[in-house]
Amino acid sequence: MAGVWRQELSSLQAGTQNSILIGIIIHSGNPKIFEPTNPRYGFGGERAVWSFTFRDSPDDFINVTVWGSTEYINSCFKSFQVGSVVEIINSKVLSRRPDDSRDMFVPTVTSPLQITVNEGNALIQFHDSEGRAHYQPLLKMPTKTMDSLRSLNYVLQNIEELRDQFIDLLVVVTFIGEVRDIISRDGRSFKCRTFEVADASTEKTISLQLWDNEWIRLSELWEPRKTVLFLADARVGYDNFKKKTIVSIARKTLITENPSVQQALDMRLAIRNRPELSPSDPYSLPSPKNITNVMTVQQITQKLNAGSTGTDERVQFFAILYASITELNLDSKDANLLLTKCALCKRMVQKDRDSCMNLDCPSGNGSREPYNLVTFNVKLNLKDDTGYLVGCRLIGKAAEQIFGCTATEFQTMKAEQRMELKWKFLLSKFDVRMQVLGPTASITRAIYNILHMSRFETAEDISFDDIIDPMRNH
Repeated sequence: MAGVWRQELSSLQAGTQNSILIGIIIHSGNPKIFEPTNPRYGFGGERAVWSFTFRDSPDDFINVTVWGSTEYINSCFKSFQVGSVVEIINSKVLSRRPDDSRDMFVPTVTSPLQITVNEGNALIQFHDSEGRAHYQPLLKMPTKTMDSLRSLNYVLQNIEELRDQFIDLLVVVTFIGEVRDIISRDGRSFKCRTFEVADASTEKTISLQLWDNEWIRLSELWEPRKTVLFLADARVGYDNFKKKTIVSIARKTLITENPSVQQALDMRLAIRNRPELSPSDPYSLPSPKNITNVMTVQQITQKLNAGSTGTDERVQFFAILYASITELNLDSKDANLLLTKCALCKRMVQKDRDSCMNLDCPSGNGSREPYNLVTFNVKLNLKDDTGYLVGCRLIGKAAEQIFGCTATEFQTMKAEQRMELKWKFLLSKFDVRMQVLGPTASITRAIYNILHMSRFETAEDISFDDIIDPMRNH
């Protein structure tokens, strides 16, 4: 391209003009949308900003901020993902201010500079030459040395002393939760995914959460007890909701997947042969594809009976069941088939109320309009060659995905349409992925939560005698 000059990050200087930088995106944050407060920018409507971290050598990486219209920023965010090799043309190069408070909210980088891309004045595009393969290995290189690592055992034993600090961890993923939709108290929507990690220093795991959409997408490919993560600048801080000090993924955290260092191979080997663990958080649900334990109704019942304690300590496990649906209450007059919940605090909204009436919730105390959601609460019975599971629950997003309609759309269906939907599922055989919760002293019945269900055309070919008894490994 005429008029621009190829630059390396190592030779870049503040005020450099007409530069072209080539490298790989190693981190991507969520775009943010806001109303402009200064009319001199000449843009009508909403403005948006997106930040990513860009690397062109093992030693050089920098933070890039992109400004523009909402449409432009959303297009850039969707097009240029972690792992994309890109060219940044004619960007604005500025010095980072020492002790800038904003550094708390962006990844730690090696460059003393920062890059700004303004829509219309600069350009980001894919680098399509054969030389792009040169940059791919940079994605697997940790952004700090292994000398900075802390072990999980050290962190857990010194958690209060480490509060408000950032630490570096090398860990193996042990659990990957399903993506959840979160609505903040001011009505903003977010996606969130919980995952858990371990290392060789302790048998304990810690739970972490992903909030960046790009990392939520990438985590779909993570494999429990196989995927190793280098977490640079994980934050130790106080969680007001959990009322304790925890480790968390912060906006400053840089994640390197399966880093190309010997320590990562050693860590994977150390964790690989550990028994599979249930998540430490009983409210965390795994991604259904990571449920691998095939069981029969009889085996599920035996495990529940063997684990019954008669206390409030609850047995929990996850299973794949190949079974037929014998009962499904989609066409019933059950008043609880559809439930209304407050979108902000998740509490039930009674039939004769407009809001949750929760005084700690903005919708419940009247400080904002009620924001309610209709959700499925379906009951069904399952049967295989060894017995029945009665009263299984299919709720929320899982039900909508399985039935192919939202709860609001189902609400408008006529009786004939509901009956037709019901008969699409009755007596057919399914691969059912479920969470099983055992009874306790205060809750006398087991709970079977269906997380995913897909039609299984060859279920008759399975010999249930050949399914490994899950009790053998316990």
